[in-house]
Amino acid sequence: MSTASFSSFSDTRHYKLAVVLAIFLFAPFDSEAETTVTLRDGKTYQVETVRGLPVRFANNQIRVQDLGITARFMPGKPDASPYVRVLIAELLAKGQFTVTVTSPLDSTATATLGATGPGRIMLRFFPQADHPRIWEGIDAPGVHWFPFHFVFEDKQSGNRFEFTQWAQIDDQTWKQTQEMVEKAKQQMLKK
Repeated sequence: MSTASFSSFSDTRHYKLAVVLAIFLFAPFDSEAETTVTLRDGKTYQVETVRGLPVRFANNQIRVQDLGITARFMPGKPDASPYVRVLIAELLAKGQFTVTVTSPLDSTATATLGATGPGRIMLRFFPQADHPRIWEGIDAPGVHWFPFHFVFEDKQSGNRFEFTQWAQIDDQTWKQTQEMVEKAKQQMLKK
């Protein structure tokens, strides 16, 4: 199961509407298990899950809160696919970090972002319009798994840490998300 929440924000030039599809549920740790996941390329992975959903990564440097999907609309580009992946986390480590994101779903896809800690971070990466292989199959029937590898490197010290965070969504949740996003888009464009 997934939950969806809406939030609005604006920057100096554009109004954007973000729809974050949270893929994690708060669950007790005693129900942890491993789920075998096979990706499109045939590679198989063991993913730690809680009630069938990926466990949120946490250590003494970062605590992942959500890995989901955001929808952003920009005036003048109403037909562009608005979907972007988003990582929301509490960065516990102090410093200014270069964050590199990759995925085995597309070996050519790389995003380089910045993050400052300590504090809450929201990193947007791999827009659907620019990285269709990352999103491939999301609307097909069934449950879909999406792994993302994050490398945080402190710009000053060069110290680094890394982790892989999995996301999961089923076709019905994806369809409901698209319907909500379309309604929000229509309301925003009326303003």
